[in-house]
Amino acid sequence: MPVFSKALVGRFLHENTDVEVVGGVITKVIPGLDTYDISGVLVPGFVDAHAHFISYALSLNRPRLDGISDPDEVLKFVAAKAPRVDREVVIMEGYDDTLWRRPLTRRDLDRITDRPLILRRICGHKAVLNSAAVRWLKERHGPIEGLDEETGLAVEHLPLNLSRYVPPSDREVETAILTAENLASRLGIVALGENAKAQYVRKLVEMDGEGRINLRWRVAVYYSELGEISDLLNYTSERVRIVGVKEFLDGSVGARTAAFSFPYGDSGGRAPLLHDDDYLRGIIEAAESRGLGVWFHAIGDRAIEQALRVISEAGDPTRHRIEHFLFPRNEHYRWAATLQVGIAVQPNFTRRWGRLGGLYHKVIGDAIYWHNRFRTMENLGVRYAFSSDNMPPGPIYGISGALRHPVREERLSLAEALYRYTGAGARLLGDDTYGEIEVGKQALLSVFCEECVERG
Repeated sequence: MPVFSKALVGRFLHENTDVEVVGGVITKVIPGLDTYDISGVLVPGFVDAHAHFISYALSLNRPRLDGISDPDEVLKFVAAKAPRVDREVVIMEGYDDTLWRRPLTRRDLDRITDRPLILRRICGHKAVLNSAAVRWLKERHGPIEGLDEETGLAVEHLPLNLSRYVPPSDREVETAILTAENLASRLGIVALGENAKAQYVRKLVEMDGEGRINLRWRVAVYYSELGEISDLLNYTSERVRIVGVKEFLDGSVGARTAAFSFPYGDSGGRAPLLHDDDYLRGIIEAAESRGLGVWFHAIGDRAIEQALRVISEAGDPTRHRIEHFLFPRNEHYRWAATLQVGIAVQPNFTRRWGRLGGLYHKVIGDAIYWHNRFRTMENLGVRYAFSSDNMPPGPIYGISGALRHPVREERLSLAEALYRYTGAGARLLGDDTYGEIEVGKQALLSVFCEECVERG
């Protein structure tokens, strides 16, 4: 291989490094040479430890609302695009109402079309429906949990399970998997910790058996759908493995459904925990009996405490994970370090919503300072890795969030951030054959643009 100006070897950046590869395996690492051939940072391939690449790829076949910062502009966009959607139900995704002066309602959407229309927020925990969509769902499924028919606002159940109410075809899922692999590869990603519906898992396994999968997919299936893939739980290959089950303990800050220990948001209320401890203990027992871990989604401090509490009672806490771990209190950071539970965090959330005046500050005030304390996690020895949650996908955006945390004392160095998006992610997914530039490891490598982070 050519000599790179920098390379991430272990947890440190070394200059002028040559890496020799034979048969897809690293055979020699030689840092500190006199010159280099390529100006770039050679890194282990990126690992997105918590992702939704298949559902994200499916959404790319629909008009997306990313980057539209005004509700009236969203309505204009939807009005222009809806007639071109050749589906019974029109679905558009990706809006972010963080800085909007008002929310969208059922009546707003009713003025656009009399076809069923659903707009889902970027977090996936909130959606707004027009009257036709409310009727369409009720006729087929009866009353929908978490849907306010007056406003058209739906939180948690419907937006999170939209693909069950309006399922994609198997052909659409197949195309989405191919799109996801192409997108991830272009972003330098070699392995994914994918949160997946049973339909997606079955298609992944089928395509892997046909030799059509290239990335490493480590999948957690939603607990409510675990029984639908019971025949696949023993399936394993280098590329596709079912490693966990996923369950939500709370919602999101943007949907005002994250479970905090204090009142917050526009109404000053407290969002509830979604399940009691006994239910979660049952999930852990079911997962462990099948050789799987549990991936608990926990955003607010009450949800994080519940996750830590039930995981601490598990036979092997290190088998399980907390996804997001976004607003822990001081004692929660220490507890996570003691348990060595896996933690998947999203530094892109810090960049996108973690600034003073941004979403988190606007909604929860000074509790913003609890979030994503990367240096604290380093110092305590928390077992954590970076990921994107596909908001947006790709490591560069997130790494810049870790380097520019609004609390200067919580920032990471570039080498530390790169490690958390590479080797730490591989370990969190249970893999030790890649993720480091080390003799004997698989040569799953990427070239990182240091200047891209500096510009970002």
